[in-house]
Amino acid sequence: MDAKESLKTILDTLHELKKQHLDRQCLIDYVRGNESKAITEKGLDTLESFGCGDKREDAHYNLVIDQALDEKMLKFSDDGFHITAKGERFRKNPTSFLLKEENDDVEPGENDNALLDSLVESALSDKDEEEDDTTIAMPSSTARSQQMIHLIQAIDRKIPLDDYAEQMQLGFDEVLDSLDHLVERGTKFDITYFVDEVMEKECQEELLDYFDEVDGNLEKAFDEFYGVYRPEEIRLVRLIWKP
Repeated sequence: MDAKESLKTILDTLHELKKQHLDRQCLIDYVRGNESKAITEKGLDTLESFGCGDKREDAHYNLVIDQALDEKMLKFSDDGFHITAKGERFRKNPTSFLLKEENDDVEPGENDNALLDSLVESALSDKDEEEDDTTIAMPSSTARSQQMIHLIQAIDRKIPLDDYAEQMQLGFDEVLDSLDHLVERGTKFDITYFVDEVMEKECQEELLDYFDEVDGNLEKAFDEFYGVYRPEEIRLVRLIWKP
């Protein structure tokens, strides 16, 4: 489908609010008119353009943002999203922007909802519920963006990441790779509930202090703590480190 208007809305919002340093969810909440805590704390719900987008699902806007990043119309840094020169040209003169990962045969949001409902129900069960042996297979048409949404859903429900990996038949490294990808895309999440479960606080603090010293350099941390901590432990702490 052509998501020209959705992308233009996102770019116009970033242009208007360029001093606000918007992260991904705050940006989506603004265009959808969601009065989230971050939105109200910043007073953004009082602006005239608040809710300037249509009411498509978050998943739709996530796809638009992902593709805009891939096509170098957006970039993300520590202080939020920014429009590139290519994105600015599109904002001033919009052209067709066909989403690669949406199905044109369904109503807006219908495909997203059906996918999320089926996978969340089967894969993201509460940790105290009885698990069965059913194999959970991702549909071949599932975009990586949709997989990221499932992971965020799991984190929101504080599902242990190793349990999530087992349920989704993924290696734990694959889950960590997905979390790294989310960080690169500007998505915020909190996995301290899981890190606290698998690592002592003093171990976390040692690694966090080191990351402060080396500005989050993962390779240096691997070299420094080789044989002291497992690579996945170092990666987990890097994910909760905040510069």
